[in-house]
Amino acid sequence: MKHTPSGLDIPVTPHYIAPRAPIVLCHGLYGFDKRGPDALPFLQVHYWGGIEDALAKLGSKVIVTRVPRTGSIWERAQVLHTFINSVLQDQQVNFIAHSMGGLDCRYLLSHIHDRSYIPLSLTTVSTPHRGSPVMDWFRDNVGVGVTDAIKTAVAKKMEQNEELERYNEDISRTLNQHPSFLNWSLTDIAKMPISLLDPVVQRVVQLLDTPAYANLTTDYCQNYFNPNTPDDPGVAYYSYGASTTIPVWSFLGLPNQWVREKEGDNDGLVSVKSAKWGQYIKTVNTDHWSLNGQRYKWRSSANMDTKLDKFDTVEFYMELVTHLYQQGH
Repeated sequence: MKHTPSGLDIPVTPHYIAPRAPIVLCHGLYGFDKRGPDALPFLQVHYWGGIEDALAKLGSKVIVTRVPRTGSIWERAQVLHTFINSVLQDQQVNFIAHSMGGLDCRYLLSHIHDRSYIPLSLTTVSTPHRGSPVMDWFRDNVGVGVTDAIKTAVAKKMEQNEELERYNEDISRTLNQHPSFLNWSLTDIAKMPISLLDPVVQRVVQLLDTPAYANLTTDYCQNYFNPNTPDDPGVAYYSYGASTTIPVWSFLGLPNQWVREKEGDNDGLVSVKSAKWGQYIKTVNTDHWSLNGQRYKWRSSANMDTKLDKFDTVEFYMELVTHLYQQGH
């Protein structure tokens, strides 16, 4: 607030500044760039909501990317790299990534070096750098997140199996014998005879599972991804986290409790602890979905958290890019 001679308090409008280099916005799991007909823009839903327009009006060159929604980190990073390589040749780049998008960017910076662009910074927003207990729960209680490991065992088995025509018959018999397959845990699946894994994986698990689920577990991120994905010394890494209390009847209510029991403060999917990477800037009071600016929120209208309701997504990103400018990017 600004105090005038008359004693009145006048709100001071923050002075936001666009970074010098272009901004590349990278979406998370199940993300997209936009949905809806180009001929009817008012019917379109943008993953980044009004963020991209606000940053463009500020003077930033903004590139919105799209990668396979539920692909592996490796696959998403390759698609991201190919796109940026074609549109920002010989230009400096500031990556801003929400959720899983931060892991895609980290992989790109660590492992893909034939770049025609020059990365300056990566800012991650509620990225599960150390995985999410929510994905652990789905792995252990639903069975998703284990397809890749089972596929390997199946492939070896198939190499020795010369009677592939028996698979369809095995599928029906297996599902009849095990109707509760979707409730099996990872331990249950590990105990299954290899003869049962072939048809189940081919006809059931593959329909439900995607590589992204396995890549977001705490085991994978902490024991494999992080040790094998060192930071690029030429790139500045910044991160933001989020934390709020979500009513149990809301979409993220139960996950919020699961993560809180395991890792403390969180936004319904990612804990503050997991979101920290590089230079940690701050924790904001909102949920995971509010950080991407989508028009429609996966949030209960009955949410009683008044601070959460006041969170301004666009202002958050304006502040974020101003920080990039202040850091010389």
